[in-house]
Amino acid sequence: MNEYGLRSAIKVPDLIIYGSNTVDEIGALAKNYGNRGVLIYGGTSFRKSGNHDRIMNILKKSALSIEEIGGISHDPDDKLVESVTDGILKINPDFIIGVGGGSVVDVAKAASIIATNGGKVNDYWEGKSFTKPSIPYIAVPTTSGTGSEVTKNAVITGKDRHFKKSIRSEYMIPDVALVDPTLTLSVPPDVTAATGLDALIQNLEAYTSKNAGPITDTLARKGIELSGKYLLRAVENTDDLEAREGLSLSSLYGGITLLNAGLGLSHALSHPLGIRFGIHHGKACALTMAKVIEYNFSARKQKYEEVGMLLGGTKDCVTAFNKLTESLGISTKLSDYGIREEHIPVIIEDSKGGSRRYNPIDHSDEVVAKLVYELL
Repeated sequence: MNEYGLRSAIKVPDLIIYGSNTVDEIGALAKNYGNRGVLIYGGTSFRKSGNHDRIMNILKKSALSIEEIGGISHDPDDKLVESVTDGILKINPDFIIGVGGGSVVDVAKAASIIATNGGKVNDYWEGKSFTKPSIPYIAVPTTSGTGSEVTKNAVITGKDRHFKKSIRSEYMIPDVALVDPTLTLSVPPDVTAATGLDALIQNLEAYTSKNAGPITDTLARKGIELSGKYLLRAVENTDDLEAREGLSLSSLYGGITLLNAGLGLSHALSHPLGIRFGIHHGKACALTMAKVIEYNFSARKQKYEEVGMLLGGTKDCVTAFNKLTESLGISTKLSDYGIREEHIPVIIEDSKGGSRRYNPIDHSDEVVAKLVYELL
C-alpha cells in the first residue's frame, strides 16, 4: 500500500533498452518477430538528421525486408491514422518500428492495434474496446519528451482540428522501447526546450497525482532531478551527449510514471491550448504549471518543496519553475499566444478528461476558469 492508501503496481513494455548507440541492436530485436517489417517515421528532418539512413542500414544488414511509411505530421489526426493503418494492412508485416517524436510513435502505436482489431479511430473514441494484441511494435523515440514509447495510449487530433483525444489499451504498450539518446542530438534548441518541459511536467504531475505510489514516486523524483540538471544545458549546447542522456532518461521515467500514476490539471489544459492555438504540447503544459502548483500546494506541500529543491535549490517550487521557463525564453502569459478572455469557456470545456481526475485537489470548472484568467 502506498502513502495514499492505494495498491501500488506498475506496467511497462516487455523490454526497455536505454543507452547511447543501443539503436545498433534494432535489427536483432526486430528479427525476434519475423523478417518483414514496416518503418514508420516523420518528415524531412528525420532524413536530414542521418537517423533514417543509420537505422535502415542496420535493418538491411540484418537481412530484413522493410517497407517505409513516412511523412507523419505533428498533431496527427484520425484520417492520417486510418491511412497508415490501410498501408500496414496491405503490407501485412511481422512487426512495426516507429521512429520519431511522440506523434510518430503514437501513430504507429494506434495503427498497429487498429490493424489487428479493425474499425476506425472514432469507434474507439466512442467506447469500442480492443480485444486483440497489436502487431509486434518497437518504439524508438528521437525526442526527449512524451515518453510515448512506454505508454498505453495514443493522442489523436480530430479531423476538424478542434480537439485531441486518446485511444488506449494495455495492448497498446509497445513490445520494445528502445531509447537511444544519440538519436536526439539533431533536435534543435526550441524543440529540445518544449519536449524537455513535457518530460519534466509529466514527472512532476505524476509525482503529485492522486494515484502516485512508491514506485512511480521513485522514478518521478529522479526524472525531475535530471530535468533540473540537464534541460537548460541541452538547450544551450545541443551536442552535449551527457545532457541528452539525462533528458532521455527523464523522458523515459515520465512515460512510465504517467502510465501508472496519471497526470493533472496542467496536462488537461495543455490539450486545448495546443490544438486551438498552435502551442507545442510541452510549452502548453508549462504555461499553466506554476499556477497549478500554487492551487495544489496545500495538498502536496512536502513534495512541491522537494521539487523546488531538485529544480532550483529552493523550497519555493513556483519560483524554481518560473526561473527555468524564463531561462528557456518561454513566456507564461497566455495573451502572448493570442489567448483572450472570450476563449476561456472553450478551453475549460475541452480540458475535461482523464488528467483532471488525478489532480491532487478536486476543482470545479469555475475554479479552473479563474486560474486561466489570472494567466492572461
